[in-house]
Amino acid sequence: MQPVIVADHIQSPMNVGAILRLAANIHATKVWLVYKEDPGFRSYKIKSTSSGASEKTDWEIISPEKLPEVLPADYEVVAIETTEDAQNIYQTRLPEKIAFVVGNERYGISDELLRLCSQKVFIPIPGPISSLNVSHALGISLFEWLRRQINETTGPF
Repeated sequence: MQPVIVADHIQSPMNVGAILRLAANIHATKVWLVYKEDPGFRSYKIKSTSSGASEKTDWEIISPEKLPEVLPADYEVVAIETTEDAQNIYQTRLPEKIAFVVGNERYGISDELLRLCSQKVFIPIPGPISSLNVSHALGISLFEWLRRQINETTGPF
């Protein structure tokens, strides 16, 4: 089973490219880039920032209202976010069928999308800077999920 990725209002084309590259790295089933309005990204910019992964990954720009209709019903939606009720990613269960949600670089995940999440996880950061770049947080989370899949089963390889 492979994860799906939901990216909520990512502003930087570099971060969009990095997210698509991570999706290709882990062979994600789908990436939804969620925007209320057209973000204005040019396809050549996405292609160059993703190092070609945009052509090897199934991705789509959709509105927040459409997201509940397209999320697989048998997947658990998990926010990577530092909310009060978030659990340490290293100390909580991650489902096999997972849809990871990451948020805007400045504002995080919108309340609208947080309501879709059955679980919220955070990455513990002991240093003086208490946040990570959105693509770095997604990378850590995706590969923690993959590590568990490999350890708990024969894994995807």
